[in-house]
Amino acid sequence: MNVLNDRFGLVGTIVADKYVVQRVVGEGGFGVVFRAMHRIWDEPVALKCFTALSNAPVEMRDELLDQFVQEGKLLTALSSRTTGIVQARDIGTLTTPGGAWLPYMVLEWLDGKPLEDYIGARDGQPLGSSRGIFEAFQVMDGPARALALAHARGVAHRDIKPANFFVLGPELAPGAVIKVLDFGIAKVMQQQSATALKATGAQISSFTPSYGAPEQFDRSFGATGPWTDVYQMALVMVELMRGGVPALFGDAFMQLAFASQNPDRRPTPRTQGLEVSDAVEQVFQRAVALRVADRYANMAEFWMALAAALGLKDYVPLPTGDVSHMGPVTELPALGVTSMASVVAAVGGGASRGPSMTELSPMTQRAPATVNSAGPKVKQQRSGGRAVGYAVGGALLAAGVAFAVVQAVKSGKTDTPAVTTVATVATPPTEPVTPVVTPPAPTPCPEGMALHMGGRFFMGSDAGKAVLAMARPAHKVDVAAFCIDLYEVTTADYVGCSDKGECKRAYSDSWWPQGSMKKSDWEKARTAFSPLCNFGIEGRGRHPINCVSWAQADEYCTVHGRRLPTEKEFEFAARGSDGRVFPWGDDPPSERHLNGCGQECIDWRKEQGLSEVSPLYPGSDAYFGTAPIGNFPAGRTEAGLFDLVGNVFEWTADPFRPYPKSEGEDEPPAIANNRVIRGGAFNSSEPEHTDPALRLPYDADAHTHGIGFRCAADPRPVP
Repeated sequence: MNVLNDRFGLVGTIVADKYVVQRVVGEGGFGVVFRAMHRIWDEPVALKCFTALSNAPVEMRDELLDQFVQEGKLLTALSSRTTGIVQARDIGTLTTPGGAWLPYMVLEWLDGKPLEDYIGARDGQPLGSSRGIFEAFQVMDGPARALALAHARGVAHRDIKPANFFVLGPELAPGAVIKVLDFGIAKVMQQQSATALKATGAQISSFTPSYGAPEQFDRSFGATGPWTDVYQMALVMVELMRGGVPALFGDAFMQLAFASQNPDRRPTPRTQGLEVSDAVEQVFQRAVALRVADRYANMAEFWMALAAALGLKDYVPLPTGDVSHMGPVTELPALGVTSMASVVAAVGGGASRGPSMTELSPMTQRAPATVNSAGPKVKQQRSGGRAVGYAVGGALLAAGVAFAVVQAVKSGKTDTPAVTTVATVATPPTEPVTPVVTPPAPTPCPEGMALHMGGRFFMGSDAGKAVLAMARPAHKVDVAAFCIDLYEVTTADYVGCSDKGECKRAYSDSWWPQGSMKKSDWEKARTAFSPLCNFGIEGRGRHPINCVSWAQADEYCTVHGRRLPTEKEFEFAARGSDGRVFPWGDDPPSERHLNGCGQECIDWRKEQGLSEVSPLYPGSDAYFGTAPIGNFPAGRTEAGLFDLVGNVFEWTADPFRPYPKSEGEDEPPAIANNRVIRGGAFNSSEPEHTDPALRLPYDADAHTHGIGFRCAADPRPVP
C-alpha cells in the first residue's frame, strides 16, 4: 500500500477548531484530500484542500474565495435534497504550518468503490456481469433521480461516466446506493484556476472523450447542457448492460470523436448487439441523437420515457423543470474537432477511461423538486478493492488532471499523470472578463425541509402483528406534494420560541393517562421517565423537544408558518413509493439505524426497577433517552430525513380514525381526543415500531418523554 506524502504538514493539526486531520487519502493536480474526524460528532469527514489556488496573488484571494463559496452553496443545495449526490458539510480557508493559504471543503465520508470498478473490459471482453435493461434501470434509478434533481435546479454535470458514480456497500445490485460525484468542484476549480493563471495566458477546458457527446467535440451540433448528461447516461447504461464494454471505441481522440458523431451508427443497445424491445430502442435512439435539439431535454424526460418503455405504469414521476435546449448556458471555451493543435494531452490509462474535469453551469429553470436516490444509505462498510475515501479522493483527482497538464506545458515538464484527459491552451481575451455568479435558484420549500413530489402508494399494512392492528388494511392512497423537516424540532429551537413568548413552555414532567396501569406502576414509570424531558436541561439543546402536548406542537409549527404533517405525508416520507420495509431500506434495524431500545435501554430500565422487555437489537446505541438529532445517518431516508423512526414518536395533524375496511367506505368517526403518533421512540423495543405503517392513537393532552414532532408545509410558488 502506497503511503501518500503529507507535504503540507496538516496531519495531526485541527482545522476550524473541529476537524482533526488524520491522514492523506488522495492527491492530484488541483489539491489533496485528507481523512479527518469531526471532534464534536465523532464522525469521519473528507477534507479537500485546493492546493491549485495556494499560489494565487493575495489581492485576488477574496474574489476567488467568493466564487468558491458560491459553488459550495450550489453543491450544498443539491446534496441537501438527495442522498444521490455527495454531500457538502463545510467550507473555509486555512493556513498550513508552512504558511500556504488553502481554501478547503468538507464533504461526507464515503466507503465503497466507483462504478468503474464493477464494470470494465480488456481486449474488448467484459470484466463485469452482463445485465438486462430492466436490471440496469433498477441499478441506475437512484443516480438518475439525483441528476433529474440537478436538471430541475438548472444544473448540468457534463461528465457522466462510471468513474463519477460511487457505489456504497459490498455489491452492485438493484437497491444499492450510488452517489454522483464531481458536482460543482471541477467547475469552480476551472474558473478559479483560469483566473489565477491570467498572467500566464493559460486556460483549460476538458471532458472524457470516451463518453463525449457530439456537442462536446464540436459545438456546431449545439450547446452542452442537461441533454449532454442524457447522452452520457445512455452510454453508461449500454456499458452496464454489456458488462463493461464501452459503447464508443477508439484509441485516439479523433476516433472517439468520429464514433460519437457517426450518423450511420448511433450507440444504442441494438447496435451494440443487445436485445431490447422496439420501445426501449426508440428511447435510446432519441437519447443519443446526434443533434441536441432531437434529444431528451433532461434526465427526467429520458428516464420517464424509459420507464414507460419498460411498462412501469406506477413509476413515480420525476420533475422536468423548465430547461430548454436554447436556454442561456454559461459556456466554457469550445473544444472542437478542428482545434486538435491545442490538444496537449491524451495519455496513459487507456483511451476509453480516465477522469477529467467537469463543467457545471446554471441555466434557466422552473421550480426545483426533490428527487431521491433509491435504496438505503450504507455507512462504514468495507469491501474489497479501494479503501475508504476513494469517492472524495477520486473526485478531486479527476478534477486535477487538466490543471496538471497546463502546469506541465508551462514548466516544460512532460511527466503528466497517467490518465486520459483533453485540455486546451487558449489566449484569454484582451478585455478582462468579470465572472457572472448566478445565485442558487429559489426552492419551493423553506430552509431545512425536503420536498416530496407526492404520488400514489399503499398506506398501512396487512401484517398480522397485534402492534400493527391499527394499520390494517393496506390501501392505495394519493398524496399531494409537500415539504417536511429534515430533522425533529430541537429543544433549542423550541426554547427560542418560548423565550419570545410565541410558544408555551414545554413540560418538565412526563404525563399520560393512567389507563389500565396500576396506579403505583404508573407513578413509578412517571418518576423514572420525567427526568428525560429535555426542556431546560443543559446539554440537550440538539435533542428533540419532548414532553409537549399536541396543541403545543401544532402551535409551534403555526408560529413558524408551517403545520404538522398528515399521516399520509409522514408514512410517504418514511416509505416512499417503492415499498421499502424500513425508512432506510430493507436492512433489519440495528443500533446504526436508530435510537431505539438496545442494551443501554435494558440496563437503564433495570436500574429504575421497571418491567423487563426484550431489546429491539442486541447492540447498544449509547442513549437510554433521546439522542441529538441526525445522530444516526445510516437510518436516513431516501430524501435525507433523519430519525423518522426512533428517538421520539411524532405528533401528526390527524385525529385517530380506524382505516376503512373496503374501498369507498366512509371514514369512521374520530376516537375520543386521540391524535395519531408515528415513528417509534428511544424506548421502543417492539420491532413493529420501526415499520413506516405503524400508527397509534394518543391522548392529545398527554406530554410524554417519548413524543416530539417535526413540521410540514405546502410547497410555495417559485417565480
